[in-house]
Amino acid sequence: MKTSLTLLSAGIISALSSTAIQANDLVISGVIDGPLSGGVPKAVELFVVNDIADLSTYALGTANNGGGTDGEEFTFPAGASASAGTYIYVASEIDGFTAFFGSAPDYDTSSMGINGDDAIELFKDGSVIDTFGDINTDGSGTAWEYLDGWAYRTSGQTANGGSFEASNWTYSGVDALDGSTTNTDAATPFPAGTFTTEGGGDVVEVPEEPAVELGICGADATLISAIQGSESSSAEVGNNVIIEAIVTGTRAGGFFVQEEASDYDADDATSEGLFVEGSVDVETGNLVRLYGEVEENYGMTTLAMDSDVAALDCGTADAVAAVELSMPYELDLETVEGMVVSVTDATVTSTNNLWRYGEIVVSDTIKRQPSDVAAPLSEAYTAAEEASETSLLTIEDNSSSQYPDALNYFPTFSYANAIRIGDSVSAAGPLNYSFGTYRINPSDVMEVTSSREANPVVIEGNLSIATFNVLNYFNGEVDANGDVTFDYDENRGADDEVAFELQQGRIVEAIVNLNADVVGLMEIENDGFGEDSAIQSLVNAINAELGETEQYSFIATSDGSEIGTDAITVGLLYKATVVTPENDAMVVAMPEQQIDEDSLARMRPSLLQSFVHTESSKSFLVAVNHFKSKGSQCAEDVAEAPSEITTIQGSCNALRVSAAITLGNALSDESLPERKVILGDLNAYSAEDPVAVLTDYTPESRGYTITTAVNTGMDEGSSVDVESSFGYHNLAEEFDAEGFSYWFYGTEQVGSLDHVLASEAMLEDAIDGAHWNINSVEAYQLQYDQALRYYPDEDGYAFTDVGPFRSSDHDPFIATFDLQADVVEEEEEENNDSSGGAMGGILALLAAAIGFRRRSTTVKK
Repeated sequence: MKTSLTLLSAGIISALSSTAIQANDLVISGVIDGPLSGGVPKAVELFVVNDIADLSTYALGTANNGGGTDGEEFTFPAGASASAGTYIYVASEIDGFTAFFGSAPDYDTSSMGINGDDAIELFKDGSVIDTFGDINTDGSGTAWEYLDGWAYRTSGQTANGGSFEASNWTYSGVDALDGSTTNTDAATPFPAGTFTTEGGGDVVEVPEEPAVELGICGADATLISAIQGSESSSAEVGNNVIIEAIVTGTRAGGFFVQEEASDYDADDATSEGLFVEGSVDVETGNLVRLYGEVEENYGMTTLAMDSDVAALDCGTADAVAAVELSMPYELDLETVEGMVVSVTDATVTSTNNLWRYGEIVVSDTIKRQPSDVAAPLSEAYTAAEEASETSLLTIEDNSSSQYPDALNYFPTFSYANAIRIGDSVSAAGPLNYSFGTYRINPSDVMEVTSSREANPVVIEGNLSIATFNVLNYFNGEVDANGDVTFDYDENRGADDEVAFELQQGRIVEAIVNLNADVVGLMEIENDGFGEDSAIQSLVNAINAELGETEQYSFIATSDGSEIGTDAITVGLLYKATVVTPENDAMVVAMPEQQIDEDSLARMRPSLLQSFVHTESSKSFLVAVNHFKSKGSQCAEDVAEAPSEITTIQGSCNALRVSAAITLGNALSDESLPERKVILGDLNAYSAEDPVAVLTDYTPESRGYTITTAVNTGMDEGSSVDVESSFGYHNLAEEFDAEGFSYWFYGTEQVGSLDHVLASEAMLEDAIDGAHWNINSVEAYQLQYDQALRYYPDEDGYAFTDVGPFRSSDHDPFIATFDLQADVVEEEEEENNDSSGGAMGGILALLAAAIGFRRRSTTVKK
């Protein structure tokens, strides 16, 4: 028979349990050089010493035939994580690995097509932290050669940083896996009788054990509650038992059984369910009698079924009642491990692994970024941080395969019928535990109640203003032949015309349905305002869908020059039937920061434009912004010891604070209208420093003093304390405090990076505001580039439909206002003369009441 990953790791587990593991979170623990043609793959095994929240900081590389390092060849994907005590398998290919070991590798990459004389390097943040073999030595003929074999680490379980010690490893020797006669003396880590070589090699024989008598259905058997016990692990590990229980469901590698209700014990601390490794030809819902050995597999009690002892089908049993899991949990999930459980109207909090592993995560509510709720390190921040980790439950596809062909619990998933963050779901199935989390394997199709809205839900006024990040809208470049190409260095968007058409089609749908009178744009190509420009292309496509009175125009700089030097910029659209530009647009340069002699942190300029509202003749100003992202580092982030408050808010927080002050000062010009709106992607969550500086902040209420960035053109390059704020009002807090515009896969939490802030005068005219969740909550795989690259088949996933959903990665926010014309004093006097003094006052009050009622009873559209 073929061996399993558990057996391959047996020696490693033993060594790890008895060896002190020090500061390193990940180590190389085993290597496999299979001949492939014999069905055995090439792979690297890694042991997770401590929980790793972000695997993307790690990478693998090889050094072939002593030729020195090949650098990082495989990097773990963004958003991946790992739990302490687990193993990660990176194989050269999937099929051979799965066929030999019985389960798929965690990752596959051709770069792991290693030979048994090649060295392997483990990187973290670009530096080598562990090595198998000598990168500068061809392993042929050395002690660590394992050609067509394997090696596993038995001691020295600390990452070696490149100082490989062959004595810390055990080796099979060459040809242990290819059936050659040269491996007669090869030591193996496998228990006697469980491993055979492929292709006719040596087989280790074991004495036959006496046949096991299962007995008849209904005879005495070990109760599952006795196997599970009341502790976190079973006291029966290593014992062979006979059980008789109801088959309740299947998943990869085995099936679930649960005790008949009449055989439950009276202890709520003991589970009545169990996962069985193996397979039986028994229908779900039938009673089965079988024999196996009790094991603990990474925290889950299981029964390894003895395949040499045929199970008995004892016929149909009474249906198993599901245990309802209320959230927050009122019980320890360990007490129902393996049992059928259900959740009702649980909230989807993550789709990060939806298509990679067929998983979603649910809870009692969506999880918010703590710094979107409260100032960093405040009591409210700490409470939000704790709440983000509670009552999490994974719902997973029963296949446990990577990139499943369909989700067994929701097989109709498509662009038009998606599962989204915030959706309510109800599901039932056996509860298992793996990779550090509890999971339901649904027995039936899951019920999903979608929260999608085809249009934003907001009270109408006579003016609406919105912000929308359009995710690198690049419309191509005309080449020397007069053709449009997407192959140019500055392009950050679609890589061909097909992708661009899908991207543009969705953005157009979103802006048309948004139906705002003024729209601030971020991440549009910075190529000016000519006929071939991106902003002209977008406006043309939008206007093709609109009537004559609904057409959009765009704001250009007075001299037609580009806004800033970055490849992307901000833009501003408006409906000429509703507002008219007043004076020229203004461009406000944002501060730059000298990080060191060779690097400069830049930020995109802001675009300011005053408008006159046609109906009311009121003037107002819109400032469109796109502050520096949290990704790239600034001077404070490379300092020797950045404060926790700084790191909580992401890279370049102080530079964004300086940008907020620059913008606030520019808008303080008394020549500008008193009605002002700041909008855009500020790359700062609602309670972070840059938003606080623009809205409502004092050092006393904040609990600490906000400071500006060093090495800018401000304050002679010094970092200074910020003592007060500019007094704008966050309209999301006023009208949609529970809303959000962004979901970050790294934390699987929601928050708002996109804001609409109003001056005091503009707030007086504000009616409503709302986030329109069409992007952040949608599965990443629906995004135009992902859909076309991996899921183009309309008969399959149908991910390439056109609609407003997943038109970007940020959600729009729309605000509505009611601007009223001033009452002319002469008209008031005429009315008083014609109607009489007292009666004129009554009529005026009546008119005011009617106007108030109209505004207060307008329904949301």
